[in-house]
Amino acid sequence: MEAYYSDGRGRYGTGESYDYFWQYEDETMEICTSLDGLWTYIETDDGISLLRYNGNQTHIDIPAAVDGKKTVALECTFDGFYELKSVTVPEGIITLSGGFYGCEGLEIVSLPQSIRDLEHAFDCCYSLKNLVIPPHVKYFDYAFSGTRIETMEFPEGAEDISHSFIDSHLKSVFIPKSVTTLYEAFKGCEDLEHVVIEEGVRSIDDYAFYHCLSLQELMIPESVVQFGKRSVGYMEIREYLHPDKSAYRMKGEQIIPGFKIRGIPGSAAERYAKDNGIMFAEVTDK
Repeated sequence: MEAYYSDGRGRYGTGESYDYFWQYEDETMEICTSLDGLWTYIETDDGISLLRYNGNQTHIDIPAAVDGKKTVALECTFDGFYELKSVTVPEGIITLSGGFYGCEGLEIVSLPQSIRDLEHAFDCCYSLKNLVIPPHVKYFDYAFSGTRIETMEFPEGAEDISHSFIDSHLKSVFIPKSVTTLYEAFKGCEDLEHVVIEEGVRSIDDYAFYHCLSLQELMIPESVVQFGKRSVGYMEIREYLHPDKSAYRMKGEQIIPGFKIRGIPGSAAERYAKDNGIMFAEVTDK
């Protein structure tokens, strides 16, 4: 493998990581390298946060402790490690903030019950198809953008799922009543066909289901009282510049042909449908 940087620094270097950690520009913050040279980390009040893996193994069991200190978080630890294939995250780790961002070859992941935060965790993990989500995760902002996961049931207690599957291959999703933020959650999910929104969800934010071309109808519970801009039923009109659809020009917007909202008569869902010229089907059984 070649070095992470052209001058030999970083992940595939010679024992220490000299990467630039933008989130720790404070010169008083001590950035450490583990005794075995495999991990760059900082100490926190609760344990240590791993900032970089400096080895070259592609199947990794992340240590529950490094240099005798408990591991509690990953922060961009494997960022851009394209060759990584599988990883086991140990109990005790709470946050995976960008932990596997850009790991394009990652296929197998085991997560602990202790995880609470998956923000940006698997963003741009293009080979990831399956993942078991622990029951207490709350934060999913950009968690699975670009993955090949097709089915997702967010756990009860999930709160922020913004951008969670933007431009992904998702086909089916369950959204529990605990969710409070869905900004651009499924924008560009052209394969999304089946959506269940649990009674209790209060709002559907801007562009939540924008350009979901396969979504022909959406049942919206009466509890939804607020809709954001282009949140449901809209698509881009695109002029593709290459046969593989890798580039396009946006030519405008329109309602997805045949799209229908199902909901309770007199609800916010009915008002949104009428205001936007979307078909509405009444559901009388609450």
